[in-house]
Amino acid sequence: MNFTILGGGGAVGTELARELGRESHHLTIVSRNPKKVNKSDEIISADILDSVKLD
Repeated sequence: MNFTILGGGGAVGTELARELGRESHHLTIVSRNPKKVNKSDEIISADILDSVKLD
């Protein structure tokens, strides 16, 4: 199954990604700071409050 996690660098997002990754799901993680994100299938660096950067 495919999942997109917004805020993947935060406490909840990190734990959610860890659990979903253990179950071999495909993950796309959106984070302002990709250095805080654990290994995932795809990491997108973006601030969801900045619509220009999301394009």
